[in-house]
Amino acid sequence: MENLYTRLTEYGASDYYPYHMPGHKRRPLTAVLESNCRIDITEIDGFDNLHHAEGIIRGIQQEAAAIYGAEESFYLVNGSTAGILSAVSAAVPVGGHILIARHCHQSVYHAAYLRQLRVSYLVADTDRTFDINGAITKEQVAEALQREKDIQAVLLVSPTYEGVVSDITGIADVVHRYKIPLIVDEAHGAHLGFHPAWPKSSCTQGADLIIHSLHK
Repeated sequence: MENLYTRLTEYGASDYYPYHMPGHKRRPLTAVLESNCRIDITEIDGFDNLHHAEGIIRGIQQEAAAIYGAEESFYLVNGSTAGILSAVSAAVPVGGHILIARHCHQSVYHAAYLRQLRVSYLVADTDRTFDINGAITKEQVAEALQREKDIQAVLLVSPTYEGVVSDITGIADVVHRYKIPLIVDEAHGAHLGFHPAWPKSSCTQGADLIIHSLHK
């Protein structure tokens, strides 16, 4: 697999003058910025296009998918918020109905607003020991889907910002009985599945769309 960082470093050390964005032209104002500026480029020959990957970016996306056990992986710009907006837009039509955990990230609410969605909520029990939201249960999901037949997707955050993990395998089984997708905001769980002491990743537990945030 061709290494993107190596390619960027080689380009940054070359004598090519960058007649392209960004405007700093690989000439940093401070030494601190030098290493970053030298590899800060846009879509130019040899470096693929993030929004229509066919070359080196496509290759590393395929490598990421293999590592996580996903069918496909797509790199994002603007953080995991872009992933949430994309997942909701792909799963639920304009004016549709989505079931979400009440303690989801605000980007979920932005997606619902932009898509003009009807929203139903799953409210986690409070963990009295730490005074935080607990996990969403498969029983809660089953009850909500039985009650409201027109729900078109389910979206959970697992792990939560406090580290609480829901039973994604059990919830996925329930959701798929209704032939709708399960979206999991796993932004704080990009490390899951890489050590037996940690819970499994949602990628291997039946979720359909999973959003990770590696910098966390």
